[in-house]
Amino acid sequence: MNTTVFLTVFSGALIYVLGQLVLKLVIEPVQEMKKTIGQISHSLIEHANIIQNPGVPPKNTIKETSQHLRKLSSQIQSHLYLVPLYNITSLVFRLPTQTQVLEASKSLIGLSNSLYRATDKIYEHNAKRVERICDFLGIFLSEDDRWPKEQL
Repeated sequence: MNTTVFLTVFSGALIYVLGQLVLKLVIEPVQEMKKTIGQISHSLIEHANIIQNPGVPPKNTIKETSQHLRKLSSQIQSHLYLVPLYNITSLVFRLPTQTQVLEASKSLIGLSNSLYRATDKIYEHNAKRVERICDFLGIFLSEDDRWPKEQL
């Protein structure tokens, strides 16, 4: 009888420990990545007035937005290293591929750099960068919000 009780308690403790390992090593990093993708989506909307009007807002606003986009770029890349066996885990949890994450990160950096100067084509380039970020990270973007927009 004592052996049965011991095995029951031991197996219960082992299952608890294994569950905690999976939670801490896999589930939480995946949730953090999805949270960062949500933050990117939020930031693209929140800062759309600055992204689509580079060089117009006050310098401190441009600098803050630029730093924020750069921070999001580094966060999304860091998840590639925090999520174990990313190539497999991304399939299971429907995350963007490693290449898609790196391309989205690159587009975020490009967007960050383009906020300081207002040139003729910068509006189009920024709109296309936003589209690329959304497409790579699986963020919904309606056809009405894509470039080029139909002239009314």
